[in-house]
Amino acid sequence: SLTKKCLVLDLDNTLWGGILGEDGFEGIRLGPTPPGNAYMEFQRRLAALFERGVILAINSSNNSGDCLRVLREHPYMVLKENNFAAIKINWENKVKNMIEIAREINIGLDSIVFLDDDKRMRKVVKSALPEVECPELPEDHSMYPSFLESLKGFDTLQITAEDKARGRQYAEERKR
Repeated sequence: SLTKKCLVLDLDNTLWGGILGEDGFEGIRLGPTPPGNAYMEFQRRLAALFERGVILAINSSNNSGDCLRVLREHPYMVLKENNFAAIKINWENKVKNMIEIAREINIGLDSIVFLDDDKRMRKVVKSALPEVECPELPEDHSMYPSFLESLKGFDTLQITAEDKARGRQYAEERKR
C-alpha cells in the first residue's frame, strides 16, 4: 500500500500564484497562460494523484471565506472543495492545523507530505513535527508540476481499486 497517503497543501503561491488577501479573486495567477498555467498544471497533476487514491488536504493561513470562494467559483481551479478530505484555512498555527488534519482524517503524521512555498513555514512544521515530510519546493513556480513527479512515496506501481477510492472516500467523509 502507499507509504505516504496524504498531501497537505498551502494555497497562496502553491495552488495559485500570488496572495489572495492582497491580489484578490481576479488578481491571483491561475489560468491557461503564464504564469498561471504552471499552477493549473500543478493542480491537474494533484488531481491525477487524487484519482489514484492520494488524500488531499489544505493547511493555509488565510481568510477562509475568500479561499472557499476561489475553490468554488474560480473558472481555472482544477481542484474543488470536494477534492479535499480536510480543509484548514484560518489564522491558527499551521502545526496545530496539521495535528488536527491527521486526527480528522485518522492517519499518522508520518503518512503526510506538506507542500508549502514558504521556506520558513516548512522549517517550523519540520521542527515541531519531524514525522511530516516537508520537501523543498522549487523557487521557480513553473517547476512545480515536474517537482510533483519527483516526489517519492506516492508512486506505488500497484494501485488497487481500494487505493483509487480512498481520496474520494475521505473527501465525502468531510462533507458529512
